[in-house]
Amino acid sequence: MQIRLLDSAAAQTIYETYMVQDFPAAELKPFSAVREMMQAGIYEPLVFCDDDGALLAYAWQVLLPGRRSALLDYFAVRKELRGSGIGSQVLRTLAQHYAARLDDLILECEHPDEAPDRAIAERRIAFYQRAGAKVTALESRVFGVRYRILTLPCGGHAADDVVGKELKELYRLMVPEPYYRGNVIFYGA
Repeated sequence: MQIRLLDSAAAQTIYETYMVQDFPAAELKPFSAVREMMQAGIYEPLVFCDDDGALLAYAWQVLLPGRRSALLDYFAVRKELRGSGIGSQVLRTLAQHYAARLDDLILECEHPDEAPDRAIAERRIAFYQRAGAKVTALESRVFGVRYRILTLPCGGHAADDVVGKELKELYRLMVPEPYYRGNVIFYGA
């Protein structure tokens, strides 16, 4: 499996070709925001390809300079490959990729208690757990959507309070005032 860091043009192609189909419009940042974070050096859009260069999956991270956690902002496997084990393999490869730089990747999963489809939310959390993610005591509510916070250990494993602090800092970078206040809320952090 090959990992490739995308430049802005290649990231925009993935965004327009796959992400608009893989994620609800309400969950997608405008690509201009992604581009700004890439230019600031805090965003890493990665693609995972087979040995022939065909796209298998993508994982886009927000990294906080000088910190040991990053947010897995977007993750998807090509539709026709879902359920084949590629997703778990990609997550293990992603954790290995970041092992020297990060303790954890932070994952946000829609909370089953408030998800439109509880079964899907529970399956998503179970998928991440099978790939090695740990459920934390942390939760968030971002623009009205409640999330459970999980961590995927990379080079270590940080305590929940450290993960919570770094997640708050990541959101401060991503969501400017006045949008942050009242729209980004953390529990247990």
